[in-house]
Amino acid sequence: MESFVNLLLSDDYRSSANRLAGDFFARLLPLACSYERAVAFFSSSVFFTASDEFSSFFAAGSVMHLVCSPFLEGADIEGMFEGVFDRPRILKERRPVQELLRAGGSKAFLASAVARGWLRIKIATGTPDTPDRLFHEKVGIFHDSDGNRLAFSGSANESKSAWLDNFERVDVFRSWGAELERTKVKRLTLQFDELWRNSTPGLMVWDPAEAIKAGILRGRQRGPDAPISSIPLVGRQVPPEALLPAPDVHLFKHQDEAIRAWGESGGRAVLEMATGSGKTITALTLASRLYDGVGPGLAVLIVGPYIHLIDQWCQVAAQFGLTPIRCAESLVTWRFELQAAVRSLNIGTRPVLSIATTPNTLASPTFQQILQRLQRPLLIIGDEVHNYGAPSVAAALPTNAVFRVGLSATPDRWMDDEGTESIRNYFGPIAYHYGLKEAISDGILTPYRYSPILVDLQATEIDEYLDLTRLLSRYIHGEADGPINEAAKLLLIRRARLLASAAGKLPKLADLLVKRTEESHILVYCGDGQVEGPEPDRTARQVDEAVRMIGRDLHMTCARFTAETPAVRRQEILQLFSSGDIQVLVAIRCLDEGVDLPATKTAFILASSTNPRQFIQRRGRLLRRAPGKKRAEIFDFFVSPPLSDIGPSSPEYPVVRRLFGNQIRRAQEFAALAENAPQARAALRDVTTHFNLFSEWS
Repeated sequence: MESFVNLLLSDDYRSSANRLAGDFFARLLPLACSYERAVAFFSSSVFFTASDEFSSFFAAGSVMHLVCSPFLEGADIEGMFEGVFDRPRILKERRPVQELLRAGGSKAFLASAVARGWLRIKIATGTPDTPDRLFHEKVGIFHDSDGNRLAFSGSANESKSAWLDNFERVDVFRSWGAELERTKVKRLTLQFDELWRNSTPGLMVWDPAEAIKAGILRGRQRGPDAPISSIPLVGRQVPPEALLPAPDVHLFKHQDEAIRAWGESGGRAVLEMATGSGKTITALTLASRLYDGVGPGLAVLIVGPYIHLIDQWCQVAAQFGLTPIRCAESLVTWRFELQAAVRSLNIGTRPVLSIATTPNTLASPTFQQILQRLQRPLLIIGDEVHNYGAPSVAAALPTNAVFRVGLSATPDRWMDDEGTESIRNYFGPIAYHYGLKEAISDGILTPYRYSPILVDLQATEIDEYLDLTRLLSRYIHGEADGPINEAAKLLLIRRARLLASAAGKLPKLADLLVKRTEESHILVYCGDGQVEGPEPDRTARQVDEAVRMIGRDLHMTCARFTAETPAVRRQEILQLFSSGDIQVLVAIRCLDEGVDLPATKTAFILASSTNPRQFIQRRGRLLRRAPGKKRAEIFDFFVSPPLSDIGPSSPEYPVVRRLFGNQIRRAQEFAALAENAPQARAALRDVTTHFNLFSEWS
């Protein structure tokens, strides 16, 4: 394809000397791989004004991104409606772009352009504070396959009358031109990107499904100066949901591969994808493509292990035209709505139905009864699918789900082969794997540095640790009656809490944080044990004492995030943390699964279980990309009893070696992909040598 650079272009085009359609637009379209346009008024008549050029543009796989005001011709509103809500029917027609343009039907062509993604359109309006503001900007940017950009601004809208009939003017700016031109191109590109992301002050930018459902579109006759009316879509009842990806939803290669692998597995499979690699978007795109194939009458059931997780699913689902019925907490908030929606889907008056729920609600008799009435194809999306191997949850999974997809970075259940097999039996095999190594290499996740932090146990802690270890070793060596039982498990829990809440951890944390008091987006994972409190002979939860120390002693803005934090307060905390107004977030286990905190740059892990799922999930959550984030830093706290007191001949040695073996395996997992892997391994060399754990670093 020829480059824009080879074209002889004027600095401006004016109707007194030029024809905008032939001299400007028609010359650029066949060479463009992308066309971005922001106008006050759009009409699909523009496609027929340069039908050959637009035909070549769309047939080559090029895409037009358009932002315009809500004032459209009636046929275009109807076409947009069909492109959003009649998408499966339109896609089955498979008429080529040339044939559609030759037919000359504006409604049919716009419907196909929207449904097939040739035209990605958004609607710009004023905000609630500026409801009468008219979006009247007129700019455009052409991109070629060599990375060149040609930007323009002027008086012309995107319509037949603007291109052929009106007296118009556009000024042209080249990315390969003089410095002033290059600066202008960069500015216009940035401004369009902000517009497309709905981050332009004073404007609201709507996806097409949102705009139709909100009733903001206004019909007008042909021409930008034609009278405007407020007529609704004649004879149309707007469905409550669509299943169409928003115009700015973009898939990476691995997400496309995952969807393809699921289809090749017969529509039942588990997708093992690194935390932060886009499982939610992958699954919802999968649902949308399934809908394109099976047509209207599809139910989508999203199951997430926690309420805050299904709330996040509901937010992302809005980008696909879905408004899931949120089935959680009190059944009075969803029972009758769900009953009516299932009835509408069954009789064909509702094209798609989405539901979001937790395992507890899924297992409830009321939910089960309503779900059994469903007579249409059902897709179940099991998020964090490793949670669904427990017998009580597995028994509640709907047998009438024709299509099934499980999602997790760690789909196998830890030390539960039976539960893992139960997940496979229901959801299907692991059809696709996309690990952390691939995600970092592909730039999907950020690189990171890993620093193990050794903390010495205090004398009293050493005594308690050794006492617990000696008791525990009696069970392991058979000196107590029977195998490891509940008594031994209690000893394990007590010892784990002792290590998690070791007194030396908080002072070490303070030493590391004192150099970062001006930084933000810091996450601290605590244990759930007790430490010495601010008053003599009084204890406090480690999480509470960490918040007190960070806030009062270091004067950093800080908040706790625990199971006791109310749902409304959680959302407020997460927003303040993302903005940097809260510098440090202190949590126990609530952030292990499902919470998106891409802005997090630094994490201090004071306590970690030996379950690989926990630290794999935590690490992936810390590596999500965010503006201005070049890498993440992870500080992982290890406690060390006196090595000199635990020699190879001591009875405690095998138990302590096993303990450190679990921790070294965690360190190996973290260090393997870290930018500073040699230094991370060196920090644990003494412990590794003493317990002969070099094989764990393989």
